Amino acid sequence: EIAGACVLIASKAEENKRGLKEISKACAIVALKGAIKKDMNEETDKWLRRIRYSEIIVLENCCFDLEIAHPYGFIDTLAMEFAIPVFVAKSATAHVNDTMRSPICLLYRPEIVAVAALYFAISVHRWEFTGCLFDSRLLKLSINARREAEACIMDILEFYQNEAEVEKEAFRQQQQHQSRPT
Repeated sequence: EIAGACVLIASKAEENKRGLKEISKACAIVALKGAIKKDMNEETDKWLRRIRYSEIIVLENCCFDLEIAHPYGFIDTLAMEFAIPVFVAKSATAHVNDTMRSPICLLYRPEIVAVAALYFAISVHRWEFTGCLFDSRLLKLSINARREAEACIMDILEFYQNEAEVEKEAFRQQQQHQSRPT
């Protein structure tokens, strides 16, 4: 039961997600030592309940209380407040998604990441923007928000530069591998 809960928790934290039903069915098959019953639904449902219960136990024992607030709602709020086009807001959301593989969303508050991602998207698309996101009446950003957002923008830019370098190196290695005589 605990192992199934651990797999579920790990699955929630990884890109290769597995659904609770899929994990429950796998646990049921393991518990039956590989024997598959005609009606696996009952056994799967039993394991589903066990895993849900065990998940809470595992998280409590690990003192797991991490809650990451995401910048998506702030992107939407700012886009609506400043009449930013949907394509720019979607681009900002894509930048946030890309940087989830980096510590950016842990280093900065979500509203700062939202502002930085929007300014980054505005710049990438060369969209004419005359407003100032720091003047948002809805977010009420602090005095230090501009400096934080500038640092966040630089981190986003560095992230993409590093990704480009990794891709270039992978391409170079692939080219070398293909040019080797067989």
